[in-house]
Amino acid sequence: MDTVFARGFAAHRDGRLTEAERDYQAALAAEPSHVDALHLLGVLRHQQGQHAEAAELVRRAVDLRPADAGLQLNLGNALKALGRIDDAIERFRNALHLQPGFSLAQYNLGNAYAAAGRHEDAADAFEKALRLQPLDAATWNNFGNALLGMRRYEEGAKAFHRALQIRPGHAGAHNNLGMALNALGDTHGAIDQFRAAIAAEPNYVAAHFNLGNLLDAAGRPLEAVPVLEKVLSMQPQFAPAHFGLGHALAAIGSHEEALPQFERAVGLDPKYGVAWLGLGNAHFALGAHKPALRAFDQALRLDPGLIAANLNRALTLLALGDYARGLPAYEWRLRTPGSITLPSLPAWKGEPLPRQTLRILAEQGFGDTLQFVRFVPFAAKLVGQIVLEVQPELVALLEPAAHAAGVTLKSTANVNEAAPIDADAFSPLLSLPLALGISNADMVPSRAPYLVVPAAYRKKWRGSLGGQSKRKLGIAWSGRIQPSETRSAPLGLLEPFFKLEGIDWIVLQPTLTDEERTFLDKHPRARFIQRLEGKLENFADTAAIVDRLDGVVSIDTAVAHLTGALGKPLWLMLPFAADWRWGIDTASTPWYPKARLFRQPQPGAWETMIERVAGDIGAS
Repeated sequence: MDTVFARGFAAHRDGRLTEAERDYQAALAAEPSHVDALHLLGVLRHQQGQHAEAAELVRRAVDLRPADAGLQLNLGNALKALGRIDDAIERFRNALHLQPGFSLAQYNLGNAYAAAGRHEDAADAFEKALRLQPLDAATWNNFGNALLGMRRYEEGAKAFHRALQIRPGHAGAHNNLGMALNALGDTHGAIDQFRAAIAAEPNYVAAHFNLGNLLDAAGRPLEAVPVLEKVLSMQPQFAPAHFGLGHALAAIGSHEEALPQFERAVGLDPKYGVAWLGLGNAHFALGAHKPALRAFDQALRLDPGLIAANLNRALTLLALGDYARGLPAYEWRLRTPGSITLPSLPAWKGEPLPRQTLRILAEQGFGDTLQFVRFVPFAAKLVGQIVLEVQPELVALLEPAAHAAGVTLKSTANVNEAAPIDADAFSPLLSLPLALGISNADMVPSRAPYLVVPAAYRKKWRGSLGGQSKRKLGIAWSGRIQPSETRSAPLGLLEPFFKLEGIDWIVLQPTLTDEERTFLDKHPRARFIQRLEGKLENFADTAAIVDRLDGVVSIDTAVAHLTGALGKPLWLMLPFAADWRWGIDTASTPWYPKARLFRQPQPGAWETMIERVAGDIGAS
């Protein structure tokens, strides 16, 4: 039978597995306790993916020859393949006890520890393996992975560099070095390493996936799209790649294309919470508020603490006019990165505080402060004293209204942190509607004007607006540019306004780009377009100008809120998925009674809407 076994071993060594299996079984039929036949038939079954049978065969061999380190090793391999990691670790340690210098057992022990998430033990095992085989690139690579698992990124990067010195073009080491460099903040270096991994192994799914995600995260979603499409061409059932592609498409404004990617991601993995969030965001961007709400609700069923899902759900409810549910949920904004720091004071819930001081702090942008400051006088009726802190650029404008309401006004730039304001309670400005019990849009105080131009600024700008026409309109086409910004119209598209006869246009943009200056300089009707760039020092200056106009045409920016707060006519140009405060499918708003709302018919369709606004202005 030794001849039959030897023939099977030779076939096995040459890769002729069918012949090897036949001979091993023949050897075992003749001698059931043939240790080597049991062992190698088990190894063969392991190679065939039949790990349970492999483990049983090798275990029988181990029982017959327990002091054989090689048998312990291969039993550990079969057990690891079955997911029995702890049992595999025990066998690898047995092998090392029997043969302390057994480098392969040391290496496999490290891999088993890594599979169990025991990164420190894994690193220790790989270090020992490297003492035995210091020029093994695979061990250096896996040692680096263990170090990454312990967040020792610099050491991990050194291990991957060593693996690449030993084996240039090691795709896995390039990919893992990319992960380490990304964790160290070296985005460009990480991208280079992922590309190197792909160059070494063109169908390396993980490297493509990592590259696509990093490009998207680095603000290069247009480059990320084809990379993530490549991932899905290789692995179409990979839910994270569908999510990643959807995220990149959404980042470039292609929400219609992003939508099916998010749908596919949650279809493949119904418990993929952030994919449900992405799906809700895509629906919201396309104006489908009710499907968006359902998606956000599902995301929150999976992860109730998901901040973005809670906040976006709130924005959806508010857009639908459901202030009763939306305003309480809107408090999640205070947990987002970059939100205001909440002082260690009791939160004001609208209860009377007749002899106490309430501290109110402005938040978010200038427009938010201008819109929500209307609630401060109502809060002032319930408390003894209010200290209102606002952006420095708004202080001069708000002083008259604050004085009239008996409110102490402070600039956020001048608040001394070493001597905090003495107050008994605190409220963020945008939390006032909730505290005051506003449950629907009809309850919003709509009296306008609720701000007045300070006398000094009214005097400063008296007689400053010349021009050739009796009718003067302000115009603003862009606010602060932010990622995925939709509230900015290209200046060149505003031509229908400038063609209107009998109107002087007053540009209310505080700054212009070089391209915008050139456009306006060369415009054939430049004499009817007056610029104030460099002259507007704060919002009191802008208010003094707006107050002298017949109205303002603006996108959704602080100028629009200022116009509404001053009670002036406003033609408001909204993107397709407008901010919640403008509701949906309405041409008016309770926030500003003299505002006319114009909405894009589809995302990015400025031209159609601008023509409508120009027609309305011409007819009015």
